[in-house]
Amino acid sequence: MNKDTNTKRRKIITVTVIITLILIAVYGLFKVNILKKQIEDEKRITSDMSKKVAEYDELLQIDSLLVKGEYDAAINAYNSRWSDNDIKEASGVQLRIDIAKKLSKLRNGEQLSEVSLMEQDSLDSIQNARLSRIPKEIKQYDSLNFVLEKVKVQLASTKRQLQRKSFGEYITFTNKKGSQFHYVGEVKKNKANGYGIALLNTGSRYEGEWRDNQRHGQGNFYWIDGEHYSGSYLNDQRNGKGTYFWPNGEKYIGQWKDDKRNGVGVFYGKDDEVVTQGVWKDDKLVEEDKK
Repeated sequence: MNKDTNTKRRKIITVTVIITLILIAVYGLFKVNILKKQIEDEKRITSDMSKKVAEYDELLQIDSLLVKGEYDAAINAYNSRWSDNDIKEASGVQLRIDIAKKLSKLRNGEQLSEVSLMEQDSLDSIQNARLSRIPKEIKQYDSLNFVLEKVKVQLASTKRQLQRKSFGEYITFTNKKGSQFHYVGEVKKNKANGYGIALLNTGSRYEGEWRDNQRHGQGNFYWIDGEHYSGSYLNDQRNGKGTYFWPNGEKYIGQWKDDKRNGVGVFYGKDDEVVTQGVWKDDKLVEEDKK
């Protein structure tokens, strides 16, 4: 009886060991297949990354043509390398082509007229109010070469920003005032959110913080005629503390609300001397401080 019992136990142990070994083998094969798939996925990701790096290096080489001012050569190189329009849009190449075309027109003297600029870029009441009063010498001061040099700096800055991993998504949108934006930067829910740079259809440019396709936070806005605002934005308008610069060296430092000078502020002349200061309302000095 004991002999039969021992035999049965040995059989049970043997079967148990065999089943365990089979399960271990199956599990091992399963793990091996998973590891193989992971290795293949890693290889594919590495290959894709290598292609992206090579493509980005090629893009930077063509970008260097923009910085050198060889705009037509850059446009031809972009179109030759990226013929698919969808790829151009997704990779930001179309933005570069648009910038190159605009710069080429500027160099050839095809700048937007003052009337066209005022109609399309209604973002700045100060600029619109002053356009008719800008003396000839100031316009000459803000010559085409001056504009081109500023845009070259912009392109170099844009290129540096595009090198950031989290930066570089490209979208276009139109704001409530009808101005079209070509935007490169951080995107969330298909809208400009975070830090980014945008080129308007008028040639103006904004770089700074965004929220839901609106300038919101700290930023810098550059007009094509050389005027420049640096400061706070709220819901796509100048609000809070900010500085407005004119090409002739004049500047205003103070408070803003609804895109206009509102609150305490100081207006400086081109030699950095105080011309006037006090309380402003809707771009007009209503209470002068005669200190």
